Amino acid sequence: MMHSIVSVPEYDVQHVKPTSDNQEAQPERDNETYEPEKATMPYVPAINVVIITPQTYEEPKKPSALNTFVPSEEDKPRECAICFETSQTKNLCGSSSCSSLFCDNCVQMYLEIKIQDGQVRRIRCPGLGCTAILSSHHIHGYVSPELFMRYLELKEKVRSGRVCPPCGQPVTSTGRKINCNACHATTCGDCGEPYHLFACKDTTYKSWRQHTEHDVRSCPNCFVDIEKQGGCTHMACTHCEFEFCWLCRVSWENHVEAFCKPRAFLESESTSLGPNAPVRAMTKSAVVVAATGVAAVGVGIAAVVAPPVLLFNGVKSFLHRQKQAKTLKKLERLRRAPSATA
Repeated sequence: MMHSIVSVPEYDVQHVKPTSDNQEAQPERDNETYEPEKATMPYVPAINVVIITPQTYEEPKKPSALNTFVPSEEDKPRECAICFETSQTKNLCGSSSCSSLFCDNCVQMYLEIKIQDGQVRRIRCPGLGCTAILSSHHIHGYVSPELFMRYLELKEKVRSGRVCPPCGQPVTSTGRKINCNACHATTCGDCGEPYHLFACKDTTYKSWRQHTEHDVRSCPNCFVDIEKQGGCTHMACTHCEFEFCWLCRVSWENHVEAFCKPRAFLESESTSLGPNAPVRAMTKSAVVVAATGVAAVGVGIAAVVAPPVLLFNGVKSFLHRQKQAKTLKKLERLRRAPSATA
């Protein structure tokens, strides 16, 4: 049988001075020094010997439930409402009515796209049916410092709705006279020129707006001018967040692709159709009349040509079916002929 010995040092023993046979041994006092050569027994420190046998061995106790870490419901991996992958998720807006959870990567991508597209006026929670608006403290931890500064700048511009023409900084002036605190310039809010007392014709902005290089149109909901610099025809106004088609200017919810280009032509303000609105109206009317005439001629030609073509196809199909029926009858007679001779 195997035994294991564990030794633990305890206290020192009291060493006994050598005495005569008729004299009781007295313990050594503290003020006396110990001399090993005069001792009757060798100096051996006392030890506590514990012998462990299979009968006395006890298994280590398992950690109790109180000392074991149990993850809470919030720390458990959940499914992200955007990418549908199971990972560490959290509620973004903190609203008690929103039960959607998102992972950090999806939230970061969502906020970066919103800021890069300039849609910073009201960034809503991406949760299904959630109408909570995300504030700056929701966004700060998910985007880079540069992008967050871009968000603050766009937010300030959208809030005021006006910028200083010379330096482009947001201003709080609401009248025609704009006082900029950044460059200390005083300009006209209508034409962008230095402020003047008399009315302006806004020729500078009109010439820029009508330039062929600038694709500028107004939002059909709030009538704020928008410059398109690329992308598809699905537009979202950064001022009122109205979504519409850039060509036909119809709400994207009611957009029909088949009617898009005809409607866009009728509502076009391009100078290629005329220098002013009356000329453009006459040009559009002439094009519509010509298109109607072409359509009428096409319908007439179709009415004249269609009956003979349909009749020819009908006769051709009838003759083909007759020929096919004769061939089947001939094959049937040939198949029955050997059986009759037998």
